[in-house]
Amino acid sequence: MKYLLFAVAFTLTAQEKPLPEGEGKKVVEKLCLDCHGSENFTDKKRTKDEWEAVISDMVEKGAQGTDKELDQVVAYLTKYFGKDKAHR
Repeated sequence: MKYLLFAVAFTLTAQEKPLPEGEGKKVVEKLCLDCHGSENFTDKKRTKDEWEAVISDMVEKGAQGTDKELDQVVAYLTKYFGKDKAHR
């Protein structure tokens, strides 16, 4: 049983990717990481419009933040996980 727990813990840890330092990182951590891991966006490459659509969808599902915070999330994700960025 302890090996199974170790495997599950290792798998969960291996999927979590650190976020790049930059303006908006703390807001992304605050608004996004309570519901899911960073791999939900670090493994994706989207345009600004696509990130805006994702954030709008998350708000419809219950995510909460001010307009300013949501704009910061979109800007951060676009800068570090935009379509023109290589996978990290």
